Amino acid sequence: MDRPSHLILTLLCLLSLGISVGCAAAQPAATETPTITLTPTITNTATHTPTFTPTHTTTPAFTITSPPTNTPTITPTPFRVLSPTPTPTFATPQPAVLFPFEDNRGRTIDWSYFYVTELERNRFNEVNDLWALMAFQLLDRGIHQRNFTFLGETITVYYLNVAHDFDGFLLPLQLVLGGTSGANVPIDLIPAGGTAYVQVAVRDAATPFSPRDTHRDANEAFEIRNEAYPLYFLKDLQAMLPALPDEVILLANHPVLIPRDDWPQVKLDMTRVSFLAARYQPFFELDPYDRIVDQSAFAYALRDYLLEGAEMPPGIYAFSSRNLVIVTGE
Repeated sequence: MDRPSHLILTLLCLLSLGISVGCAAAQPAATETPTITLTPTITNTATHTPTFTPTHTTTPAFTITSPPTNTPTITPTPFRVLSPTPTPTFATPQPAVLFPFEDNRGRTIDWSYFYVTELERNRFNEVNDLWALMAFQLLDRGIHQRNFTFLGETITVYYLNVAHDFDGFLLPLQLVLGGTSGANVPIDLIPAGGTAYVQVAVRDAATPFSPRDTHRDANEAFEIRNEAYPLYFLKDLQAMLPALPDEVILLANHPVLIPRDDWPQVKLDMTRVSFLAARYQPFFELDPYDRIVDQSAFAYALRDYLLEGAEMPPGIYAFSSRNLVIVTGE
């Protein structure tokens, strides 16, 4: 073979060798394509997106609590009517009879007698803490009851039928002593506890009477309470009333206005203790959700009467007291 032919043969061999090497080098590239197909599995992360959608369902919860806070406070009716329910104990009308009696300052104590035992003003010079001791005429010798609904619970309220002379007009009132959970609960079935008790001091006309001392002593803490104001079961008070003479004067002391900062505590007390709910009810205005929105029209009318001599509009009202002073003329 001549030299040119040998060169041509050599070049052909080299060319065929390059093609085979190129094809061999391209083979690994084909193995990489499956790794690219793995990337679509990342799209499976879209399955996590539905887990966020339930969080949007929590928004309606806020709309449930907002309506009560946005409800406008109701305008209290001029004077609430307290409709009594029949008392289980029949009480024959027996109005008490007056007799000569004076306090330690020489003021005559009759059906019109009252004494402001505590008075404080706020920073706006408004009277916001007012207590009054008032004299009442017993109209009969029984303890009566009515029902009162508070926070969906029925409370039996126990009261005395009394009257007070407002500027020559003898106005009947209910003197609330306490209350217990349940409707029309007889006095004999009141559960043991504070709701079954009331402080009662029984004296005769010869015993000096000081409204300020009465206010101080009767409101001492329980552990240092004055023995002159013993606790009576309501059933024992009911048994004692018919034995009282005709000549008797009943005196009761209670807050009329309570500082606004103390209203949350009042509401808490009313919620926890049924007899406090019964006693506070006449002095506060409640909205449909049983929240305290203001003191009652009666409380403000009584304030104006006590401090300014304003006329008391006729109506059915209730005063309250946890301590009573019964003074007999015989």
